[in-house]
Amino acid sequence: MSEGRDAPDILSGAGEARLFCVRLLGGRYAFEASLVTEVVRLGPLTRLPAAPPFLPGVFSHRGEILPVLDVNQLLGLRPLPLGAATRAAVVRAGAWKVAVLAEAVEGLVELDRATLQAPPAEAPGGAAEFLSAVARDARGELAVLDLPRLVEAARARSVGA
Repeated sequence: MSEGRDAPDILSGAGEARLFCVRLLGGRYAFEASLVTEVVRLGPLTRLPAAPPFLPGVFSHRGEILPVLDVNQLLGLRPLPLGAATRAAVVRAGAWKVAVLAEAVEGLVELDRATLQAPPAEAPGGAAEFLSAVARDARGELAVLDLPRLVEAARARSVGA
């Protein structure tokens, strides 16, 4: 997160933060659980002409066509391998509903907000600008993504791609 950015909501308030945890970028990442509608096994993807690499395709899910977002590629890292076991978290971020690819899904994590810390200025793959907090739980370190900001960046970068 760059200095001077407004404090993210996740750090404010008291009580428990309900987060949804996935493995991305070789580490544990989470976002607000309220954004996740479900976890799905990806079906066949349809590649869209001229789509940027971080949008490897779309798929049909319950009558909707959902774009698939590869956060690794959005941040300029290696693509996540796609296969029969690939999972994605279907999330709603603002006006957008997308399937976020994951290396693995851990699921719901509840943390006392007092344990959340401001994110570091630098993170692997340029993820720092999309981090809203970091924490540690029994499984290890956890970085909290500002998912609406990440999805909006993907939308902005895909226009004219």
